[in-house]
Amino acid sequence: MDKLRAIRFFCRTVEARSFAAAAHSLDVVPSALSKAVAALEREVGFTLFNRTTRKLSLTMEGQAYYARCRAIVRELDDAEIDARGGAAEPRGLLRVGLHPALRGILFPALRGLLDAHPLLRLETFITNSPTSLLDQSLDVVLCVGALADSTLVARRLGGAALVVCAAPDYLRRWGEPRTPGDLRRHRAIIPARADEARSTEWEFTRGKTREIVAVPVRLIVRDGVGLVDAGAGGGGVIRPYEIAARAHLTSGRLKALLPEWSSPHHPIHAVFPGGRSVPAKVRIFVDFAGALLDG
Repeated sequence: MDKLRAIRFFCRTVEARSFAAAAHSLDVVPSALSKAVAALEREVGFTLFNRTTRKLSLTMEGQAYYARCRAIVRELDDAEIDARGGAAEPRGLLRVGLHPALRGILFPALRGLLDAHPLLRLETFITNSPTSLLDQSLDVVLCVGALADSTLVARRLGGAALVVCAAPDYLRRWGEPRTPGDLRRHRAIIPARADEARSTEWEFTRGKTREIVAVPVRLIVRDGVGLVDAGAGGGGVIRPYEIAARAHLTSGRLKALLPEWSSPHHPIHAVFPGGRSVPAKVRIFVDFAGALLDG
């Protein structure tokens, strides 16, 4: 058995989430890939996948083995690039997770990154969880908010402040709040469950004064992706990250409220697996994102 080849097949199967998709991406027949993974399981002495007719998932042993194998495969890929003298040139597929608030500033700029690096391909996912690096087989995740301690590497790229805002049409119909307490007479759009305090209890500070207001929820946008659009449409008051609402605030589709009061400010990090070598494609992307988000 070619163990390294089998390990590559195993890693690709995890990332593609099916034998058929992995085989297609590797340009091999599915039976050859399945046989290689089965031989690898016999070699290591434990089952890598839970196999059902509807779903393919890693066993606990498979999760631990994949984390190590993925690092090994990427180290080998980087070694080959170094040997060819292309250490600084990113290539291959880069799987990126990002907080929904970062879409508006990141996606329009991706053309420049791809034009500058013709050997690079990108696949993006909306997530704010560092565990997605393993759960979804991502290379890097751009997270907003505090991070838990882990073995992952985190590089701070900038910060994101929350801003309370609403569409001018909504404000004409409902009036403009002059104090945080006025928000109790409005209707709010939130990006998470109505029983989560962080979404429904909005914090404001002015000097040494701190006020927390429980806002009446009328619309819930569970993944956060449509929060700004719903607010710009006049559905209610929203509290997105300013970076997500910036284009609408600049155009006038949204108006920032309570300018004398400050809302919380959260850090933005790029999170990626630790190791002796960070792949060139990850380094280039993190530098690119940092230039966009710095400030």
